[in-house]
Amino acid sequence: MAEREFWEDHHARRRLLYPTEEVVRFLAYAFPEEARRRGRRALDLGAGSGRHTVLLSRWGFEAYALDYALQAARNARAFLAEEGLRGYAACGAMGRLPFRDGVFDVVLPWESIFYGEEAAVAEAVAEVRRVLAPGGRCFTNLRSPEDSHVEESEPVAGRTYLSRGEWEGLPFTVFDEPAARELFAAAGFEIEWFDRYFISRRNQTAREAGWTLLLRKK
Repeated sequence: MAEREFWEDHHARRRLLYPTEEVVRFLAYAFPEEARRRGRRALDLGAGSGRHTVLLSRWGFEAYALDYALQAARNARAFLAEEGLRGYAACGAMGRLPFRDGVFDVVLPWESIFYGEEAAVAEAVAEVRRVLAPGGRCFTNLRSPEDSHVEESEPVAGRTYLSRGEWEGLPFTVFDEPAARELFAAAGFEIEWFDRYFISRRNQTAREAGWTLLLRKK
């Protein structure tokens, strides 16, 4: 199955409704007062169901959703409408964001930016920096080699793997701590937070492992 076809099918079948705790915590830390959120532009990048687009809009941001899958953009629009919230949703690629330079105060590529080969991930990181305003923040996560999905996948080149099973044929890239730090430092980001996560799944037969990062455009 081609990558776009995979994501179209995935978002047609799966709809996440609730934001992740980490994203809520980031917003509460970085924008605790409504006056600091009102009118600021925020991009939910790799928006999926639009759950974080809805959260951003509810918190007073001018919220935008972008996803590679057209179905995901439709999901985000529908979710905003259901909640009676304003926002914008579109289809596009991370490596070529359809926005002007410096237009966003926040970019949120949660559980999305590591999908693709290593060069594509670096391109997406550079694009995130381009569309951020000076001093703008990016909150994101990366997978690490400790993630059990690595063991279930086929190595391609360098840090990139090709998924098997449910996520058949989908490329993703993992980063150890030095590589993760270098990825964002080389793109011109200052790292404010760098935390490790390790979560047991499926009755301790699987694990999610990686890094959460809060970045500021220099």
